[in-house]
Formats: sequence, C-alpha cells, structure tokens
Amino acid sequence: MKSFTAVLMSIALFFLSCFTPETPAAKTDAELEKIGSICQKHELSDKLYVIDVSALQGEGEKHMAIALQGIVAKTNPCIFVRNNQFSNKYLNEIEKSGIEIIFNDENGKPWTLPALLNKFKSYIGDSGYVLYKKSDKAEGLNMATNLAALYGWLPVPENLEQLAIDAGLTLKEDYTKTNYNVLFQWNFFETHKSEFNYNAVVSLQYKVDGLRDLAIQQGFFTFYIDDDEDTNLLRKCVMEYAGDNVPVLGWVKYEVAFVEQASKSGNIALPSDHSHNLSYLSSFRCDIPDQKHSEAKEYTDKTKHYCALVFSDGDNLQWIQNGYSDFYQKQNLKNQFPVTWSFSPTLQEFSPVTVKQIYSDASENDYFMAGVSGAGYIHPTEYPWKALTGFTDLTAATMAKSKLSYVQILDGTPENEFEDKILTDRLEYYARYQNIKGGVLSLDPDRYAGGEGKIYFVNDKPFISYRLSLWHPDGEGANLTTEWLDEQAAIVNSYPADMNSINGYSVINIHPWTVSVENLAYFVSKLDEDVVLVTIDELMEMINENIPHEDAKPAK
Repeated sequence: MKSFTAVLMSIALFFLSCFTPETPAAKTDAELEKIGSICQKHELSDKLYVIDVSALQGEGEKHMAIALQGIVAKTNPCIFVRNNQFSNKYLNEIEKSGIEIIFNDENGKPWTLPALLNKFKSYIGDSGYVLYKKSDKAEGLNMATNLAALYGWLPVPENLEQLAIDAGLTLKEDYTKTNYNVLFQWNFFETHKSEFNYNAVVSLQYKVDGLRDLAIQQGFFTFYIDDDEDTNLLRKCVMEYAGDNVPVLGWVKYEVAFVEQASKSGNIALPSDHSHNLSYLSSFRCDIPDQKHSEAKEYTDKTKHYCALVFSDGDNLQWIQNGYSDFYQKQNLKNQFPVTWSFSPTLQEFSPVTVKQIYSDASENDYFMAGVSGAGYIHPTEYPWKALTGFTDLTAATMAKSKLSYVQILDGTPENEFEDKILTDRLEYYARYQNIKGGVLSLDPDRYAGGEGKIYFVNDKPFISYRLSLWHPDGEGANLTTEWLDEQAAIVNSYPADMNSINGYSVINIHPWTVSVENLAYFVSKLDEDVVLVTIDELMEMINENIPHEDAKPAK
C-alpha cells in the first residue's frame, strides 16, 4: 500500500513539474525603482489647516470633514484631521519641514466643520453635494464618496443637509430614497467603472472614518459587502475589472473569506480602514533612515538554543500608523531583549513619515522584516501564476525602499510532498531576488505554527516556519494567565541546544491582539539561561552558516 502511494505521489510530482511555469528572471535594481507607485504625489503648500476630531459633532460631521479633506487634496492637500495623540507626532514632523500649522480660523477659534466648509467650498465641484442616509454597509456614503472622487461633489448625510445649503451648495444626487443593497452598488459600478483609477480599490463600512480622503483624492472606487455568496460576486467583479496585483485597501467582516477570494483573483489585501490623513501624508516627502539594528551579532556558544521572537500582523497599516510606535515598540520593556517586528513594506508609499518615525524610535534590539506576505496580505499558493511575478516584483521593490531583507509569508501547512512542492515553487519567486534573503512562514492552522519549525531552503535561502505561537486560544487574550505563559515558556525551555541542526533554532510568533508587551516580558523572564534571544537576521545568518542547506524539521 505504501509503495502504491509513493508511486502515485511520484506521478503527481512529475505532472506538477511539467505544468509549473519556469521561475522568471529577477528585475534589475533600476527596474525595481520604478515599481510600486500607488498614489499620485502632490506638491504641498506652505500651510496646513488642522481640525481636531473633538470639534466634529458625531460620525456624520467626521465623514463630511474627511470627504472635504479628500476633495481639496485632489489639487491642494492642505487639511489635516487630528485624530489622536499620534497625530501630534506627524504635525511636529511637518512643522519641522517649514510648513505653517494653522489650528484656528480667521476669528481665532479652533476650526469647526462650518468654518472649514466656508474656507474651502470653492474646491467643491460645481458647488454640488450628494445626499445620503446612514447604513451599516455604507452603500449611500460609499457611492457619494465615489461621486466626490469623480466630480468633486461633497457627500452630505441627510441630517446635515442644512450645512450644505448654508454654504451655498446645490443638490446633485439624492440617495436618501434609494433602496440600499448590493444591486445599488453594482449598478453604480457598471455605470461608472471606466472612470476610476485602479491603482487600488477601497472597502469601507459606515462606522469607519479613515481612508476616504485618500480614495477621493486618488479616484479609487469605494464599496463594501459582507462575505456571502451573492455579494461576493460584486467583489469578484470589481477585482477582476481592476486587474492583477491591485491592492484592496480597507477591511471586511470575514478575514479568511476575503483574503482567499483576493488571492485567487490575484489581488492584494492591505488592512487600512483606520488609516488617517493619507491624502496628505502620502505626499509628505522624507528620507527613510537605515534600521538601527543594521549589523547582526555573532553567536558561537554551542550550549545554547537560539530563538527569535516575531510580532505578527505588521501588514496592518493602521496598526502601525496609529499604535505601533508607542505600544508595540515595547518602550515599556526598555529594550531588554531582541524582538523582530513584521512591518508593511508598502507603508512607505502611503506615509513615509511613519516609517521614518518608527525606525528612528527603534533600538538596536529592534529588527524589522516585511509582513505577510510581502507587498500585501496574500496566500501565495492560491495566487495565480500570471500575477505572482508582478506581486513578488512589487514585494522586492517595496522591501528595497523600506530597507527590509526578510519576509513573513502566510499560507496553509503542506500535508505531503506534493503540497511542499507547490509551496516551494511559489517561494522561488521571492528567492530569485538578491535583496530578499529568506523568510518566516506563518502556516495555518494552529495559529501560524502548523509548520512546527520546518525549514525550507529555496535558491539556497532559508524559509523557516514558526515552531511555537504565543497566541492565546481565546483569540482576545481576555483569559490569558501566567500559568498559560509558564506552559509556553516550558515548551521553549525543552528545545535542545544544537547549533549544527535545525533542532537548535526556533522562531516564535507573538500575536499582538492577545499578548501584550507586559505578557511578553513575563514570558521571556521564564526562559532558561540556555535559551538565547536573537533577531531574525541573526538567526538566519547562524542557520546559513551552521546547518546543512536542505529541508529539515526539528525532532519533537
């Protein structure tokens, strides 16, 4: 029976090899420099008008202010919505560049929506507005956002129409009497689809008040659906019309269904629905510094087990923009131990100042690698061959611009030689690039640890899977206890010291939504002295130097 199975596997592998396209040649550095532009850049004026989110009365005013911000930014990005404490970091950096920050109107009072509307109403196309009603899926708001992107008309919720009338605007479209459903969005798309810019498309619910300014400024099509069979047809239609390797900005209700559909369509998921002020920040130019951890330390003690801790979810643009620099930069830990942070290489396209600040705030103990799965969140084994070339070209280009050398990749765990071959064939597309030195594999199920530490050498470069995942089973961390952390530390303490085999190395996933920096510090305090924490580049260089370059899995 075993021999028969082996024969079948050999036949399957033979046919797979026959139908697998030849890995394309890597592009030159000069060619890579021209790849990756998603946003049209604008020259910024010498003034920036800042309205505080606390001055906006409810979500309707927020949506109006952000829409106005996007409309003005189509020609003159000069409005900034101060959303939280992190906004001040950007404003300080902008002010240092010589731009005047204006917090008050002509009367010396903090900006309000009516005052801002009066100041910038000349930018509104044909002095027109679009009226819509509230709905969870934002059908009316999203189609009004699209009309703002196309014609510059201001989206106005029905309860705030008087603001538009007082500003001297005229009604161009009324969506308040429309039956909101997927057909309403579909009809709009079919009527106007040739008018949009498909460098990206945008998926936003009503409750979300980020990203719309960028969609309006850049002319991206904005829509939202839930993940059921009927509405998925619309998303499939939009993605296919947009073409290969188009980012889907924003987010959805069901992550797994969305990413699976996007990957099979050859599109890229970029979580970003709470990213703010990108219509301005994408055009604010600044140099990205080198990582402070620029050289790997050498480790030679053969009596130690070497382990790298990697924070996941760095593909999440808004997480990085709004919270990473304070909370997840482990300032509370005072740089006690090395940590590797997954990080979106595409962020430099939307907010280079965020990349600059995070690299500047880091310490020698912080190292950054590209988040899943490179330029954006995809499953490589589900991605069409014809699109994978362009995706990995984009990954190499954005990693070079962000000064990243290793990539985290998320996919399913191979169950046999056939699936191993499918995975490694895809990894060849990454490994063909000199500036991509290897990667970490997040393999489902088992919360990214499905690969159990197995390492693959592709083009003589290491791609190592997580051996353990510090991801609490409740999905939220509400029930996380020190006992559970003790158990996980005991597992790591049981790993052997063996510098000359994969047994002596491990990579541990740190899940940011269930494990806090305080939890992580406690976990590390429970590791034995013979467990040495290193950054991922240090671990990869040790692996390259000390173990055979062949696929292998740690002994349990």
